[in-house]
Amino acid sequence: MLEIFSACCGLIQSILILFKRKENWIFYLLNILTLTIFSFTAKLYGDVIENLVYVVFGFLGLFTWYSVSVSKKIFGNENNIRYANWKERIFYVFMFLSISVGMYFFLKSTDDPFPFLDAITTGMSFTATLMMAFKRVDSWVVWFVDDILMAYVYFSLPEKAIYLMALNIIWVILAVGTFWTWHKEAIGNGDRNERKKV
Repeated sequence: MLEIFSACCGLIQSILILFKRKENWIFYLLNILTLTIFSFTAKLYGDVIENLVYVVFGFLGLFTWYSVSVSKKIFGNENNIRYANWKERIFYVFMFLSISVGMYFFLKSTDDPFPFLDAITTGMSFTATLMMAFKRVDSWVVWFVDDILMAYVYFSLPEKAIYLMALNIIWVILAVGTFWTWHKEAIGNGDRNERKKV
């Protein structure tokens, strides 16, 4: 039941974000809270830690998408959809590698069934969630790869998490659609010149 509820919330959230609706963050938080409980029972401890951090990122996304004043304090202006610049991309790559390596050494000491994949997907998910909160188009490339890997992980569990696997497959498709809609908005926001500089 928990798995189905989490999958439904995740699906609603991904459809809302495809259409750039700020309400997606409410369903995001519901999805993360239930997924945390599921991951703990499945002994996916990397996912548990990841999901607890997601709660923080979820509130960051909620505040920056809902409040122009909060967005202006963080970004200096309204949080608009755009591509990451080269400095941001270096930061995101460093973030991904640091989290993945750190998580791998931690997960090796647990009974996590997939320490390497769990570490990689944790690093990718952290990075993509932060990028998504900051409305970076590039986040959907990271999500695309992450969702493929997570679908494999859920399928490979001893007790297959079919609903979560199916949700991740749907997310792969939605990541392509969301990338396209965000790409068009980034170009509409005048991001064409910035992309040439990257």
